Amino acid sequence: MNANAEQADRRYSVVSVDDHVVEPPNVFQDRLPAKLRERGPRVVSTDDADVWEIDGTRHPITGLSAMAGRSFEEYTPKALRFVEMRPGCHDAAQRLIDMDADGVDAELLFGTLAGLAGGTFIDLAAQDAELAMACMAAYNDWLASEWCAVDQARLVPQCILPLWDLQAAAIELERCIGIGHKAALLPGLPHVFDLPAFASDAWVPLLSTCEEAGVPIALHIGGSIGRKQAAETLGALGPDAGVPAETLVASAPLTNYGVLANVVFSGVPVRYPKLKIVSVESGIGWIGYFLERMDWTYERHRFWTHSQLTEPPSHYFRRQIYGTFLVDDTGIDTIERIGTRNVMWESDYPHTDTTWPKSRELIKTHLGHLAPEILHDVIAGNAVRVYSLET
Repeated sequence: MNANAEQADRRYSVVSVDDHVVEPPNVFQDRLPAKLRERGPRVVSTDDADVWEIDGTRHPITGLSAMAGRSFEEYTPKALRFVEMRPGCHDAAQRLIDMDADGVDAELLFGTLAGLAGGTFIDLAAQDAELAMACMAAYNDWLASEWCAVDQARLVPQCILPLWDLQAAAIELERCIGIGHKAALLPGLPHVFDLPAFASDAWVPLLSTCEEAGVPIALHIGGSIGRKQAAETLGALGPDAGVPAETLVASAPLTNYGVLANVVFSGVPVRYPKLKIVSVESGIGWIGYFLERMDWTYERHRFWTHSQLTEPPSHYFRRQIYGTFLVDDTGIDTIERIGTRNVMWESDYPHTDTTWPKSRELIKTHLGHLAPEILHDVIAGNAVRVYSLET
């Protein structure tokens, strides 16, 4: 760790690597070229909610994306108005107040309308690539230059990219790094968006750029689970399917089991040995078995599969893959098997799983028994190192 990183490590005592912003109404209309504003995202007020409209298609802001401060009994998927949300959901100055109340020094940020991996605009590109590209650039500019500019040491941006053109995505990534973005958000299952598989050479420009710049790729749960994929992997097709809503909520973290297996066995860590890969909001309690199962598979099946790996999968995981969690006693009980430098804490503000405003209390209750150096790594040090928070 260099001197700057050591200084940052001392500055941060609690870092959340997964929090969310609800984009305020001005983001796109203030930044899109004049010819695109009419079709670009704008907030429309209906009788009972504020919704985003993009080229005539409406995108409600589900209440489950903005439940911070509400009791569990008040949780609702019903679309909300901005005035019904806690101000910290969409106002950076208010977010800092909420972070202070929670004892959190810094947050790594994901969008809401944009999707967990820019999926809203990746889908839009199939109809209007120019508008989709402009929306992504507007979002990336707003997040870094307006929202996070309120306190660049505490509010940390991560960029979305025009993945339908991976050369252009690499160029946009370089631009975003230049304005302060610390990670690239990618869908865990690219084929869901009709993108090349991770094994494809088409990813070389983007993943090489990430590797050379030391910028992690973040694979958030749900970042590529659409209607069809939810039905196939979780048995959930919505309220008329007869499947309890809790099925999706309880199962969502495990969707990254297959995502990470695909990344590893596709040879991504072999081809990009310094690339940092983060499995976001997936929990860690399953990772011990996951590593055991991947190694078992490699030992027995690598000959007929002509595996791209030259070492057991657990080798690559411990070298360059990281899991994140909120409260996960099972994972902490097996942290030595996972790797104490491979796990990072998150608060998930303002979603329904959030630990806000009791993060410090929950950290003490669930992690307080860890050795001080391990505890520091888990709740801050690993994040400082992985995301290069020295500036």
